[in-house]
Amino acid sequence: MNIKHRNLEKVRKSPQAITQIAQGTTGGGKTMIRCWDHAVGFYHKEQDVKSARDYLLRRLSSFNDNKKNNEWRDTLINKFDSYLNSYSELNFKNIKVNSRLKMDIQHNNSITGEIFRIDQTVDNGYAVTLQNRQDDIWAHEIRFPLIQIHYSNFFRCPYDLVKVGVYNFVQENHEYISFEEDDLNQAWDEILTISRKVNKINI
Repeated sequence: MNIKHRNLEKVRKSPQAITQIAQGTTGGGKTMIRCWDHAVGFYHKEQDVKSARDYLLRRLSSFNDNKKNNEWRDTLINKFDSYLNSYSELNFKNIKVNSRLKMDIQHNNSITGEIFRIDQTVDNGYAVTLQNRQDDIWAHEIRFPLIQIHYSNFFRCPYDLVKVGVYNFVQENHEYISFEEDDLNQAWDEILTISRKVNKINI
């Protein structure tokens, strides 16, 4: 079974939640926030601020002209500029945007989902970034140490050369952590236990 990383906390709290998650719909329709995401991807691909900003404006102009949409459009444009400023301060080299994760956790289960951004850091390590839309406390979530393990294996580098974190959409800043090996081992043991419990549930 594929378990999206954004659902891991629900399954962690109650493995029975996997039943409801498996029956859920995927969604994924066109929204203004997804246009923002695509504009960020466009920027990292083309490395051209003006073209990326124009791309965002074109995409947002396709939505109905009303007060709510216009206010949200202006907010997204300002947040796009803030994102570019925050990213430039990191001095990262972008590797990929909006990639897909598939991490085997044994027992025929995998962790999947979208990874917002992967970069090379100034110390020749790697930073893996997710989106934090709600200004949540995120570092306690089990998905982050697991993502660190996955990309350490993927890049064949020591654990401490990979940091994981979020772009905080509300605060408009990047936040990162690199977990200690003991924390990584604990997260791995826990996800294997969760995986075994999930397999005992009739879906």
